[in-house]
Amino acid sequence: MFHTITSIKLANRARGHHFFDADTMRFFRSRIGQTVHGGRYFVTSEQFDARSPRLYTIRRAAADGSISDVGGFQGYTSSASAVRAIQKLIRSEQAGTAQQ
Repeated sequence: MFHTITSIKLANRARGHHFFDADTMRFFRSRIGQTVHGGRYFVTSEQFDARSPRLYTIRRAAADGSISDVGGFQGYTSSASAVRAIQKLIRSEQAGTAQQ
């Protein structure tokens, strides 16, 4: 469970991964949202080139610091729509946990 993007970055780096490296971020023209939702979800945005739209991706940080996409790479047209999808996902997870 993570509380900050910094803690996710540190876990990712400790695992030897390069998701947050400056070169990686520059290559994908990535920006990272600063809010961690549900202890593991956050939003990034990427832009193919200066003429392309900036699109948004939901990311899931595993306990070991590895990062995966949720809902597809650049699956959202706005940060707000990605956050709404995260909130729905968290509610669904909580409902599933409550039923077990």
